[in-house]
Order: sequence, then structure tokens, then C-alpha cells
Amino acid sequence: MNRPRRASPHIKRLIAVWHLWLGVSLGGLWALQGLTGAMLVFHRDLDRAGLAAVSGPPRPLDELVAVAARAMDGEPESIGHYYPDGSILGVTFGDAATDRRTVLIEAASGRILGLRERSPVSPAGGNFWRWVYHVHHSLLLGERGEWLLGLSGLLLLTMAGSGAWLGWPRRGQWRAAYSAGRWRTRVQKLFGWHRAIGLAAALALMLLAASGAMMDFGKPLRAWAERHAGYQPPYRPRPGALPERTIGADRALALALTALPDAALTSIGLPTPKSPVYLVRLRRPAERRTWSGTSLVVVDAGSGRILAAYDAASGPLANRILDSAFPVHSGEVASLPGRILVFLTGLSLPVLYLTGLWAWLRRRHGLRDQLAPGSQDCQSAYKPTPRTKGNFVT
Repeated sequence: MNRPRRASPHIKRLIAVWHLWLGVSLGGLWALQGLTGAMLVFHRDLDRAGLAAVSGPPRPLDELVAVAARAMDGEPESIGHYYPDGSILGVTFGDAATDRRTVLIEAASGRILGLRERSPVSPAGGNFWRWVYHVHHSLLLGERGEWLLGLSGLLLLTMAGSGAWLGWPRRGQWRAAYSAGRWRTRVQKLFGWHRAIGLAAALALMLLAASGAMMDFGKPLRAWAERHAGYQPPYRPRPGALPERTIGADRALALALTALPDAALTSIGLPTPKSPVYLVRLRRPAERRTWSGTSLVVVDAGSGRILAAYDAASGPLANRILDSAFPVHSGEVASLPGRILVFLTGLSLPVLYLTGLWAWLRRRHGLRDQLAPGSQDCQSAYKPTPRTKGNFVT
């Protein structure tokens, strides 16, 4: 489909100025987001590669919880898969108001393999990848950072769309748009690579920007969807005293699987005075996530009665749309090819920023080359003449 060509020069100029100044002012932030996002695509695989764990039948969950509790001298809040293969589980201690940390424990033997801080203050603070995640998710600024990045994601959506509109080749000129050998001058090469990579990544960038903004604005979006779109909110446990005897994590998992028999364990929130129930998080085969599902079964800690069950694969449409934001953003929705695409798209952002900024600075400081006779915008650099047949004119 060809880009419409009947826009007035004034409108086209406004779009070009909008694209330019968005890139100059926010391009550095987007480059950081793209780089950290690309790093996170395979971060669990890279982190897992540094740990040796034997495979075999897993020990009972309650036994693993007890081992971790003795090692940390505290009461854990959850246990679950820390990596996709399930051979290493994570037992997390602390709560949102305090420093949280996760003990990595070998599922087959109960051997403790390491410790991961949940909120490291620096790259060397006990969990490098978690620190990268906080930079990517909130710029280390908490909820204010999430709002800032949500707004920047919406602007990135317009940036990618306007760039694709400005750079869209005329009919029959797609080959010329990717003919790097025809780019002779420095500015032609900068604009050429900027345009070629931008066109290739535009659709993926718009999907990543939209899904990222959905996650950053998750709380207000869910509140709105609950009022107006039939969104089913998660179970909200009421604080209360724990029973004298709890049924245990293994029994809670077995009961939860009676509600969703084809599901697999993701994690179990253990009962605490703030949440005196077992929150069994599961993944059904039909879910879009590859290993950390969003289905949930709530089990009474004393009686074992199932209090609530949420099937993410067949829940309300509003839930499925909002739940899809993370697997789309991470590429999990398309398995390994999707993750590779997200990785490459993330890397495209620093490349687009550097090529665009470098070309703009050369032009601004009078060091630009002549792109085409009478041309003042980057689109004219790709406008062929009958004599050149799509080549750049110098």
C-alpha cells in the first residue's frame, strides 16, 4: 500500500518538524529504552546459564520453603518458577514496604544456589538484570517513572507512524530505498540507513510502544475497564489471622489443579496476615505467555476451599486484551521468532537516534552535503528522476 501523496506541503512540513523535534528531545530516552528492552528479552536465559542445576523429580514445595526459611531466618511470601525450565525455584522474602529478596533453590535437591535482590539500587546491588528491568520499566523513579514512560510510549507511537509516513517510498521505489550502494555522501548514508531501518521497524515499534504504554498505565486502565468494559479484577484477600494449621503449598497446588486440570504451576503466594490464603498462579496451554501464566486459583489456607478461580485463557475480553500487553511487549506471543524480532527492534532505537541526530547536527552546523537540487527535507533525498532511476542526485 502506497503512502498518500496529496498532503499539502504545509502539513508535510509540520509532520517533518514534529518528527524531528520529537527525535531530538526524546530520542535519547527511547534509545535507552530500546537498549535495555533488548537486553531483557533473553535476560532469564543468560542469568540461568550461570547456574548449574541437576534435573530430576522435584522435592515437595513445603520442604523447599522450609529449607529457604531456615537459611534466611524469616517467613517467605511466595515460591515459584524463577526460570522457564522449572529446575530452579525462587522463594521470595519480604513485602512491598521492605527490601525483598529471592532465594534460588534447586528443585530436585533443595540445594541453595544463590540470592537475588528484588530492588537493587545499582547494577552491582545483587541482581544486575533486575536493576536493568527497573531502569526499563520506571527509570528507577517508581510510579512517577512509569507514568513518564507511558507518556513517552504514546509519543513514540506517533514518532514511528510519522517517520513511516515521511519515508514511505513512491510506487516502484522500494528497491531504491534499500540500495545502500547508491548512497554516496555522508548525509545520504545517514538518512538512508535511518529511513531503511525506520521503515523496517515501524510496525514493530508501534506495537511495542502501545503495549508498553498499556503496562505503564495498567492501574488506571484496569480501573476504567472494570467500570466500563467488563474487566474482572483480581481476587482481593482481606487481612486476617492465620489458621493454627495451614494445608501447605503442595496441597494448595493439588486443589488448584482440580479447578484447572491442564494448567502448570507458575508460583504460589503463601498465606500471611495481610493475605491469609494461597494464591496459586498457573499457566494454561492456551495462554499467550510462554511460561509465566496469569490464571489464578485462590485456596483457603485452613480448609482448602477454593475461594475464586480465574482462567486467563477464557476470561472476559477486557482481561485478555490487558493481559496480552506483556507477551506482546516481550515477544513471547510469537515464541522464539517473536523474541528475536523484539530484540532487533529494541536495538533499532539507538541506531535510529544516532543516525538521525548525526545527520541533523551536520546540517545544522553547515556540514551537510547537498542531497538533491532544491531539496530541503529528507524525503527529497529519495525522490528519483528519470535520469538517475532512483539513485541519489549529488
